[in-house]
Amino acid sequence: MIPVKIKENSWVAKIAAYKLKSKNCAIVFCRTIHLYNITKKEILTNRRLLNHELKHVQQWEEYGKIRFVYFYFLYSIKYGYHQNPFEIEARDNENNFQIVNDFLLPEN
Repeated sequence: MIPVKIKENSWVAKIAAYKLKSKNCAIVFCRTIHLYNITKKEILTNRRLLNHELKHVQQWEEYGKIRFVYFYFLYSIKYGYHQNPFEIEARDNENNFQIVNDFLLPEN
């Protein structure tokens, strides 16, 4: 099982929210889900959002830090955020309620 951390009020997620023109944001770096204007309790109870972010954790694990960052930014430039293959895969897994079984999540 992969241990996952959740960081509330993250400046990283705040910057991402600003760039995405969103009032809240969840963004993954390695095994940490960074949150802005979303609480740990909210993400742990919003299974679709949690599944989406856990898919990104799996992607980090599969590609490794350097390759994931390289390809994520390359695809974002080439296809845009919404058509980035990593984002498409994460959206496709939002209803995969088995994904959580691969992770060790923090308590509320």
